[in-house]
This record gives sequence, structure tokens and C-alpha cells, in this order.
Amino acid sequence: MKRKVIVWILLVTVLPIGAMADKTGFGIVAGGLYPVAQEDQEAGKTVGAKFRFRLTGPLVLEPNANFGSFGDVTIDGVGSRDGSTMNHYGLDVLVGGLPAAIGPKPFAFIGGGVYTIKREGATTVNKSGWSFGAGLAVGVMKILDIEVRGRFNIASFDGSTSKKSVAVTGGLIYYFGKE
Repeated sequence: MKRKVIVWILLVTVLPIGAMADKTGFGIVAGGLYPVAQEDQEAGKTVGAKFRFRLTGPLVLEPNANFGSFGDVTIDGVGSRDGSTMNHYGLDVLVGGLPAAIGPKPFAFIGGGVYTIKREGATTVNKSGWSFGAGLAVGVMKILDIEVRGRFNIASFDGSTSKKSVAVTGGLIYYFGKE
């Protein structure tokens, strides 16, 4: 609970700063969520929302929230097992992908956040984690980007273990604010 409050405080303080800067973007994304080295769940889906605004030079700040779930799996000799949910609230720093520009805009990013992992019948785990990846945003108009991205997530889990996954998403970003 404490981490969620800290994330929301950061969002409330950071977003107005971005709104005073250049154009600010709001985006929605959806795609696939794929477990890495986890045989107890199958591929699933993820959806999310984000804000995007230019920080300085080629740097772009992107607070985001992502909601995903893995698919159920049947393990030989064990039976079926429900897939877990993995929600993540975080902040990414992009290099490239500048807001409100027409044309292709490749970018790379690194980010951190709070990951909430829950499986039916098990304890919910809220842990810190980080992610990195790359993508391509294409500005079809100054106020609209179409984006694809790949994200590698590493979320802390019980003890010294971690849950790893890859998310491949596509989405739209709409820009508003001053020129």
C-alpha cells in the first residue's frame, strides 16, 4: 500500500511539470505478455495507459500503468494451474521518441516501478522491479502517434527469485497542450 501511495504522489507532482512543458501525450496500449523461464503459466495479455512528455534534449519521461494476466497451463503429471496477474505502475525514461513530431521516431527506454503479482489461492506480492526495451513511434500527425514496443520486465519475487516476462504492445498516443 505504501508503494502505491508513493507512486501516486510522484505522478501527481511530475505530471503538472510535464503539462507546463511542450506537448503532453496520453496513450493506451495493448498486446501480449509472455513469461520467460516460467513453466507454470502460458502467454497472456496486457493493457495499459501512459503519459508522455519531453524532459530535456532527447529524453522523454513516461509515467505508466500496465495490467496483465498470464494464461492457464496444464502440466503433465500435475494438472492444470491458473495463470497469475501481473500489474505494474512505473516510470520510464526514453531516449528518442520525441513527442508531437511527424515521422518515424525510434526509442530505447529503462524504467522502474511497483509490480503486483497475484495467483488464485496464493498471497498477493507487491515488489519493486525494473524494465527495459525499445520501440518505434510513428507520428502520423503532430497530435497522434502509432507505437509498437517490446518490454522486458524483471519483478522481484519471493526471496532472491524474480518473475521475468516480455510484453509486446501496440498503441496510440494523443498529444495536447501548448505548442
